[in-house]
Amino acid sequence: MNERTTIIIIIALLTIGTFYLHFSEDWSYVDSFYFSTITLTTIGYGDLYPSRDSTKIFVSLYAMFGIGIMLYALGSIIGKRVVERGTNLHKVFAGIYDLKYNFKDRTRRRLNREIGKNLIKIATRKEMERKEVEKW
Repeated sequence: MNERTTIIIIIALLTIGTFYLHFSEDWSYVDSFYFSTITLTTIGYGDLYPSRDSTKIFVSLYAMFGIGIMLYALGSIIGKRVVERGTNLHKVFAGIYDLKYNFKDRTRRRLNREIGKNLIKIATRKEMERKEVEKW
């Protein structure tokens, strides 16, 4: 799923919930948006709750469908980012893995130095790639 489409779906879900709750429960837009967000992210503090039967039915259906859609949408965005950056994380922690099983070099100072070197290598490589793209 395209990231732009995913964000539009999330905004549409929150907008539907916000407007329905605003007009049905006579809550402010902020409270309605807050309740929609809390419901779709499954946090559910319990400080706001619907008082009308029609709103309770709407919120039940909204939660059943909206939570699944929200999790899928957020999962696709996060999953895409993790896959893109997964190779970088592997490079950072590869040296740590080697140190863990190499008993000669198993000191805290060496481990910290290895982490720092790997992070600096990745940061400078990304900076160089970005500069090359800007030149192009």
